[in-house]
Amino acid sequence: MPRVCKVTGKKTEVGMNVSHSERHTKRTFLPNLHVLKFHSDILGRDFSLRLSAAGLRTLTKHGGLDAYVMAKPVSRLTPEMAAIKKAIIKKNGAPEKPTKKPAHKANRSARLVKKVAAKKTK
Repeated sequence: MPRVCKVTGKKTEVGMNVSHSERHTKRTFLPNLHVLKFHSDILGRDFSLRLSAAGLRTLTKHGGLDAYVMAKPVSRLTPEMAAIKKAIIKKNGAPEKPTKKPAHKANRSARLVKKVAAKKTK
């Protein structure tokens, strides 16, 4: 089983130990991996994932396994995570894309209109 994070894709890297006398010897840098179980509320089952600490923070930031998988396009996911996403889509159907602009973009355009109107009145 390769030492690869299922979320971030971090894997073993090769580098050098450098001693005080500047001798170089090869060494490996291992990712900080942990085997953790995550529950999918949509599928109603647990998934055992091998994640790095950074991958765990990423899942937490997105609000869990289901939210992370649905937020990313399949091309950006590892094959295991893509399989989870396909199972969720199969069970729930394709998610609807938002048609409304986000609030911050709507406010930005309103501010630009006010700026232009203010310039015209001067």
